[in-house]
Order: sequence, then structure tokens, then C-alpha cells
Amino acid sequence: MLSAALTEREEAAVAAPHLSFSRLSRYLHCPEQYRLYYIEDIRRKLAAASLVFGQVIHGALAALFRSGEDAVAFFQNIWREAKDYDLDYARQDSWDKFHTGGQALLERFLRDESRRLDNVAAVKKAFELRITNLDLPLIGVIDLVADLDGKRSFVDFKTASSAYEDHEALLSDQLTAYQLAVPDAEQAALCVLVKTKEPQIEWHRAARNGERLVEFLAKAEYLAREIAAGRSYKWPGKWCSWCDYLPVCLGDKTKVSETMIQIR
Repeated sequence: MLSAALTEREEAAVAAPHLSFSRLSRYLHCPEQYRLYYIEDIRRKLAAASLVFGQVIHGALAALFRSGEDAVAFFQNIWREAKDYDLDYARQDSWDKFHTGGQALLERFLRDESRRLDNVAAVKKAFELRITNLDLPLIGVIDLVADLDGKRSFVDFKTASSAYEDHEALLSDQLTAYQLAVPDAEQAALCVLVKTKEPQIEWHRAARNGERLVEFLAKAEYLAREIAAGRSYKWPGKWCSWCDYLPVCLGDKTKVSETMIQIR
């Protein structure tokens, strides 16, 4: 089961042409990164341990809400498999640290937060929207649709090493896209599992009005045109320091051959 979590592609290579929040966000961040990721299919040779950890946490929460499975046991069983894989751990991280932290986060979620969610309508809800101003369908997967403290909500789970700010939910294009897929939801919610020494669970809620939806669709239409036209250019900045594709942009062929692979 870990093999699915080790797949960095959030969308299958065989999928029909489409748009998604992930695609739009990556292009907006850096068109060249979009080209290298989606067009050239270049990936890191070793998956980032933090990314895999987050995907395993997501899997544990999905198992909990889908079938009542023990989320802690699910995490432990799948994360144990990670010992047999070569993962790229950041300097301050280790398999043991993630194992201890993941167990503590899920135990706290089960103890303090899970009872706030009931009337589960969907887990890992896939959607495909046909929108008149977009030539391609907009697709995505919503972690959870349920009642949060009695209000119909859609929930996106995040793992993070530091706290989120309220504006991240208020301005999130991802949550706006999800609102289009669940129009009867009263609110959007980010549930952030913070990997601090003392694990924290944060909730950030926000509502979406018509103006916000229209604003997102206008942005999506513009980005979709740019993508379809094949416009690609580098967008350099401080973020290049932690971009996987920096060796490619620098023309460092040795580093590229050591760290990257074309999966096509």
C-alpha cells in the first residue's frame, strides 16, 4: 500500500486532458516548473519523506472515516513499510521521528477532534466539473464531506511543521475549487495536523461567496489559456532554493543525473 503513497504524481499519466487546482497552482508558481513536471515528466529519484508521510496520514484518516478503521494502527502498518524504501529525509528528519510524530498526531486527533465530525457524506470525493468558460474539465479529490460542529462542510487535511494563518483558508483557491464541487456546503475547513514537539490540531474555517467563485474562475480561465498556448518561462526568486528543478534550470547535468529521472 505504501507504493501508492510513494507516487508523487497526484494525477495519473493516462488521464484525459484536464485542469486541476494542482496544475493551476504549479503553473502560477512557475511556468517552467509546470513544463518540467507535467510536460517533460521529470521527477526526483527519491520521494521526499515528508510528502510520503503526509500521504500516509491522509490514508489513515480516510480509512477512519470510510470504515471506522483504527487510524493509528493503519499509520503504523503503512509507515513501517517505509523502512524498506529509499526516501529523501530532510536534515532534521528521520523515519523514527516521523513514526513517533505521526502516532502522536493521530492519537490527538482521535481523542480531541474526531467527535466533532459526523454525518459523513463522502471520503476522498472525486469530482469532475464542466464549466462554460473552461475548455477542459476541472477535476479534484476532496478529503472529506461531513458535518463539522453541526455545519455541512468539506474538509481538507494538511500536515505541516508550523501553524497556518487564518488567511490561508480565507484565500485558498483550492477550497474555492472544492466549493464549486460541493455547492451546498455551508463552510470550508482546513484541518492542519502540526508536527511540533507537542502535536497540535488546528481548524481554519471560511465561507465562499459568489464574488470569490467568479474571481477564481476568471483566474482559472486565464491560466488555462496560457497553459494551452504552451507559454513557459522561468520565474526566479527565493523559492528556487527549495525547488527540485533548480539543477535543471542551472544546467547542472551532473546534479540532474544524480537526483532526477524522467518517468515517461
